[in-house]
Order: sequence, then structure tokens, then C-alpha cells
Amino acid sequence: MLYGSIEFTYAEPFANALVANGAFRSWVLRRTKFAASADQARLMHNEMRAQRSSSSATWWRSHYTETCRCQGCSGQETDILAIFEVLPRTRFGLHFEVKQPADKFPTKRDQAANYALRAKCWSTSAPKSVVPHDDAATVLLCSALRMLEYAPHLPKFGTVITFEEIAMTFPQATFRSPS
Repeated sequence: MLYGSIEFTYAEPFANALVANGAFRSWVLRRTKFAASADQARLMHNEMRAQRSSSSATWWRSHYTETCRCQGCSGQETDILAIFEVLPRTRFGLHFEVKQPADKFPTKRDQAANYALRAKCWSTSAPKSVVPHDDAATVLLCSALRMLEYAPHLPKFGTVITFEEIAMTFPQATFRSPS
């Protein structure tokens, strides 16, 4: 099994729906600090794809930098990165951490807090593989079944969205495990 393959099964339909479904994209944005821009924001997925190396298979997956060694960036990745633009030329990013239902937060580093540090760092000085943007927020995608276990980490994310919430209105935007 490839590294992150279970995570990928949850992340890919979400990222694809951000591109293909305007109602879903607006629904996600309305849950963040960028709610006021939910209906006007344009996902910059084509620009993001063009900015990445040719070896990157997706526009959205596993963004990281080895250039910046701050606590938020050093050796860490953003599972899904989505950069949006609202005219006139205001750009913001959403950094998504995807915790598939069997996943846990690491005990030896504060992964949740580092997401916010990385989001701030990249909105100030984006790595060359990331479309420059002026502001950012963090989102945790996870199973509602893990909320109690994840409780200490939840306040460190700007927004928490569960796979179950997504499935209720946008079933194509999340992986549905066979019952």
C-alpha cells in the first residue's frame, strides 16, 4: 500500500468536488473565515497545477517546502491546499489536514498547531511551488466518530468539517466506505 493511500481515498473526491461543484465549494468556504467571499471566490486550481513541478500528480496534494525551516514548515506537508481569488486580486488559501477514520495525531509534535504556523508563513512568503496569496485558514477534515479523541486538537484549526457532514449533502465529495 502506498504512503497515504487511505488518506488519498478521502482527499481526492473532496478536491475534485472543489473544482467541479460550485455549490460544494461555496458550502466549504462559508464554514471558514472567508464566508463573505464564498460565492465570488474562484478556485485557482489551474494556476496551482502550473506552479507545481511536473512530477506532482495533482494540483492539491502534499504541498510542502524544504526551503523554510520554521516550526510550521520544517519537514511537514499540507494534505490539501486550495488557493482562491476574489477580484480585485485578493487571494487566500485553505490548508486542509485530512484525518482518515483510522488516523491519529502524532504524539511527538503538535501537527495541529503547525498547520496554522505554516498557513501564516506561506501567506507571507509562499514557497515557489505555491501560488502567492495574502491570507490563509486551516481546516480539519475528519470522521465525526473521532471528535472526542481529536478534541485537544480541534481548537487549533479554524474550521472542522466531518466526512459525515459532507456525505449528507454532497455524497460525491467524500469517500463512502462499504458497509
